[in-house]
Amino acid sequence: MSEKSYILTATDMSDWAKHAEAKGAALTKLVGNAEMLLVHVQEQRGGAFSMDSANAILDKELYRREANKTLEETASQLSEQEGITVTPFIRTGKVVDEIKALIKENNVSLLVIGAHGQGYHFMPIVGNIPAKLLQGSECPTLIIRQEETKPYKKVLIPVDFSNVTINQIKQSLQFISDDAEVILMGVCESPGSDLNFYSNVEPAVLEAYRKTVKDKEQEKMDQLLQKVGSLRQFKTHLEIGVPHKAILSYAKVNGVDLLVLGKHHRLRLEDYLIGSTIHYAINEAECDVMITTSTSV
Repeated sequence: MSEKSYILTATDMSDWAKHAEAKGAALTKLVGNAEMLLVHVQEQRGGAFSMDSANAILDKELYRREANKTLEETASQLSEQEGITVTPFIRTGKVVDEIKALIKENNVSLLVIGAHGQGYHFMPIVGNIPAKLLQGSECPTLIIRQEETKPYKKVLIPVDFSNVTINQIKQSLQFISDDAEVILMGVCESPGSDLNFYSNVEPAVLEAYRKTVKDKEQEKMDQLLQKVGSLRQFKTHLEIGVPHKAILSYAKVNGVDLLVLGKHHRLRLEDYLIGSTIHYAINEAECDVMITTSTSV
């Protein structure tokens, strides 16, 4: 028997969070031999003692009891609908810290969070929470942008042919149904990506160079398919352009419902300064986005 997997879904119990809850449950069923962990974090706020402190404590305790009841009801509904085990958790503390702690404590295989919506102010999932969770993440993170909870039908996996790529593909396949269309996309950033900068280059020379670059990328793609060694039939697509623009455009035009990106080890400040493809995807993609880790599988 294979080792049990745990899929952790973070919820702020807003209307939008219901989509993340439903997707987490559906993926738990798809994986098989998996359990779903459902967590809501009541953010702990510091402050000096005041005349209002007692009321504040009572308010928080009341909220905790109500949140716990709602979470248990949600867990029961999801369990019944999908025929899976769902364990609810109420944690108190900083949202990111508590979620990361649960991931480590339970050796979580996938974290599912919503990209939109904000419920009660104790757990703001919006804003930079997804980006913070990606920093040092020990498991893949799935950011939900769609209301659809059915299995993914068209999946785009942009690849850069590095060691991260193999993990990126293998980590994501376990959450993708066998009948889904999976496209491996390579984007070459070469002369011609910025047409204004190369406006003085002869078109024929530029086109010949771009063809050479694309041919080399095709060789890398062929080698990658051999290394992956999966029985799944992949489609491939090569394009020359600015990576994040080409990827987001292809995903939108071709009706992709899941975009899978591989995370490299990189300093947090560097990520924000260069505007990485991952951050563009989190902010601009219209489909769900999965960020895999650089850890070998």
